Amino acid sequence: MIHMEKQLQRVIFCLFAVLLFLVPLILWPFTSEIFEFNKMILTYMVTALIVSTWAIRMVVEKKIIFRRTILDIPLLVFLVSQLLSTLFSIDPRTSSLGYYSRFNGGLLSTVCYSLLLWAFVSNINAKSAVRLIYITFISATLVSVYGILERFGIDKNIWVQDVQNRIFSTLGQPNWLAAFLVALLPLTWGGYLKKPYSYILSGLFFTTLLFTKSRSGLLAFAIADVIFWGLTFVKDRGLFSKGFWKFNIVFLILFLIIGNPFRGSNIQSQAPSGPALETGGTESGAIRKIVWKGAFEIWKHYPVFGTGVETFAYSYYKFRPATHNLVSEWDFIYNKAHNEYLNLAANTGTVGLAAYLFLTGTSVLLFIRKSRFDLMAGYVGLLVTNFFGFSVVPTQLLFFLFPALVLTQDEK
Repeated sequence: MIHMEKQLQRVIFCLFAVLLFLVPLILWPFTSEIFEFNKMILTYMVTALIVSTWAIRMVVEKKIIFRRTILDIPLLVFLVSQLLSTLFSIDPRTSSLGYYSRFNGGLLSTVCYSLLLWAFVSNINAKSAVRLIYITFISATLVSVYGILERFGIDKNIWVQDVQNRIFSTLGQPNWLAAFLVALLPLTWGGYLKKPYSYILSGLFFTTLLFTKSRSGLLAFAIADVIFWGLTFVKDRGLFSKGFWKFNIVFLILFLIIGNPFRGSNIQSQAPSGPALETGGTESGAIRKIVWKGAFEIWKHYPVFGTGVETFAYSYYKFRPATHNLVSEWDFIYNKAHNEYLNLAANTGTVGLAAYLFLTGTSVLLFIRKSRFDLMAGYVGLLVTNFFGFSVVPTQLLFFLFPALVLTQDEK
């Protein structure tokens, strides 16, 4: 019986390993949406297998295996807010499944990520959690290497976008790649890797980040850097003195070698050559401000539960500012507010936004209480990139599993 129990735990570990390794890498050119849709479907499939194995383990051991944590109430509150928004949605099917070109963000995906967090803390111990971090590093390394090869033109003839100018690797958009790397970079400083591997991996991720030319990504990196080393200075000045200068000198050298990532970019070119808010036409910041204004108007008219989870593409055009007709992307469909918080406010109202902030705030307090400044810095980095964009499947996985990694510290 004991052997069977260990085997089931090993299966759950392997499934999490598959999830964290493959989700950032997988793409499928034979679907209309090459990146996000396929990553979401893979996440659904692996989650179903993890939850099924977890259930079998409970049957075999003849007991409920569920570890209660500080995140249970905030997570349940967030799930309830999403459910209520779905029930009162202007399009319940879209709210349930997610917007058709992404699927990430719908009620079903939120249930999926929540189950993954609970399955993780209930079945993964501290030693296994560290192994999963290593597996994530391997996946991110492959993502980064391919991204750097994109810079040298390995697939420049495949994409409509100028991928040599702003790489996106296997994530599909430069800002999404930047957010993914910003979340992982502090973990390379946190003692998981032996030197010189920590410097090599950190340098690789930072080089890739520079090649994305993501302003939100670089801002989030700067904030994550300050948070990690600032808190480390307060907690352990010896570790600060050993690591701060070495890592940041590496970053400075890479920045000087590669140069200003925005010099020569075509952010303000005359004709768009790719998706809105990515390249060409009207400056992306100006477009964001217009879309944010529309999102705020939606929130004002649907202040409690919003128009429904993931219904921004339908509601925005009822409140679209007239100035949007004067920009180069006037005819693009906007299915996100390009600000996670305004997107939540418009789609799920004050209830949904408050629940989300309750969840994120509790997670940050957890990081501080456990002195996990690496995971906290990466987590806050995600929150910053989400202010100028929105979550995608790889970053959403990290958003839910970073707190779970901290909670495994209590496991023996």
